[in-house]
Amino acid sequence: MKPNEFSDERSSIARFASDLVSRAHYELFTERDTGALERYFSPNFIEHSPLIKDGLAGLKDLVLTHPDLHHETHRVLQDGDLVAIHGRFIGLDIQPLVGFDLYRVADGFIVEHWDGLVPQAAPNSSGRTQLDGPTEAGHNHDKEKNRELVVNFFTRSLIEERYGEFGNYTNGELFRQHSPDIADGTVAVSTFLQQLKDEGKGLQYTKIHRTVADGQFVLTHSEGHIAGERHSYFELWRVENSKIAELWDAITPVPEDAQALHHYGIF
Repeated sequence: MKPNEFSDERSSIARFASDLVSRAHYELFTERDTGALERYFSPNFIEHSPLIKDGLAGLKDLVLTHPDLHHETHRVLQDGDLVAIHGRFIGLDIQPLVGFDLYRVADGFIVEHWDGLVPQAAPNSSGRTQLDGPTEAGHNHDKEKNRELVVNFFTRSLIEERYGEFGNYTNGELFRQHSPDIADGTVAVSTFLQQLKDEGKGLQYTKIHRTVADGQFVLTHSEGHIAGERHSYFELWRVENSKIAELWDAITPVPEDAQALHHYGIF
């Protein structure tokens, strides 16, 4: 096989995974067609969500017991066998839930799923919401270079708690923040993180479990603790001119694996 033919085949596989997940997600959570579970999901599907038990049966029950359920997709990222959807669920709880659904595809079926959802909040002090901003991954980007940048930044700034590194890896006061509690700029975010740490409520990060790099976006899925309580962190970083320029997140408390509704583990 010639190099350009290999590239075309790889691109085709990537589009298939993205299209498969997008179609399955829409038919299941917006059309509320539980037949999508048979069409798109593996019989051995693994569900990691702390909200759902019993895999496919739990998903089916979730859809059937929420008659007003639908989902609004704002971003779709694809990286190898992983596809991430960033959007908003309505009808799943009293108020809309915003966050990330992460799927793994194998042999033409969805085989695994993780999620992180938080209540929709008012715009932050910079006027940004949890979902607005650029939506297209774009094509003229070195995703592996972007992944390396984000992982290095994440390790130094968040895992090692060197908050001053925000100034070295981001575009400074032009940094756009979509977290409801934090304004734009590196001073605001580093001050916020340091204050929480000083109050004994710091965001502790222990491990990145997986990343999804697509165009200008890099999604990190990691775990840690806040005030001693286990948390799941989904954070979507946008890279511009080799600097981290924007952040969206969904940070949620999760049970220890032994206390989860299933035996697959949260991560």
